[in-house]
Amino acid sequence: MAKKGSKYKCEECGLVVVVDEACGCSSCDLICCGVPMKEVKP
Repeated sequence: MAKKGSKYKCEECGLVVVVDEACGCSSCDLICCGVPMKEVKP
């Protein structure tokens, strides 16, 4: 589940996404450039 404030980065183009609202999904895949984005750890 993507939590509010979590950051995800695309390893291909460098796009960074910050989650504004948490979803209630058990699995949440953020896709950019055809590949899953990786969570950026603080």
